[in-house]
Amino acid sequence: MKPFQRLLVFKIAIPAAVFVFKMIAATFNIKEMNAENISPRKPRAKKYIFAFKHSQLLEHIYFYRNTKMASLGSLSRDGEIAVVIAEKFGITMLRGSSSRGGAAALLGLKTLSEQGFDIALTVDGPRGPLGTVNGGVIYLAKLTGAEIIPSCFACDRGIRLRTWDKFLIPKPFSKGLFNFGKPIKIPADLADDKIDGIKEIIRADLERINTECQEAAGGKNV
Repeated sequence: MKPFQRLLVFKIAIPAAVFVFKMIAATFNIKEMNAENISPRKPRAKKYIFAFKHSQLLEHIYFYRNTKMASLGSLSRDGEIAVVIAEKFGITMLRGSSSRGGAAALLGLKTLSEQGFDIALTVDGPRGPLGTVNGGVIYLAKLTGAEIIPSCFACDRGIRLRTWDKFLIPKPFSKGLFNFGKPIKIPADLADDKIDGIKEIIRADLERINTECQEAAGGKNV
């Protein structure tokens, strides 16, 4: 990206977009379900790794803004933009992905977890395929001992972008819900040949809570 383009994107476009979204988001009515002793918005003894779909990234960043939450942005240009946006909502961000900088990023997240941060990771990001679960969230859980919490968002009125992840943007004055699955503990000595089985457990629980959340929120095609 050329210097002038960077200036437009990072100094003008992103701040303007964040400001507009905050104005729209102020009209949202968002609640949580199945959140007792889990919600990042309330004090609790344990720290978790929240695992959710890439399509719901914006809602997680907004609703859990200014909590003690850390996450990961890829080393791509899109990842840089996502990091800047998340930081404007008070989320602590590191850079890296499963393909580049992954090991260093996992160690950085481990350090933050030990410092009392929750970790939020998209299971199918940054490149998909849609609805899959990559191994990063499992390896981080092995490394930190923190339990994985499947997490999701649904709303009654929203827009799906024509992107690989069908990115969700709630409409003004929409009603939204966050839903959570049961904590998943990953043994530190979990063998590599068991990873795919854990991926399927996470994927299935994400589908279950997403369906439950959509039905409760009243959304059909969002």
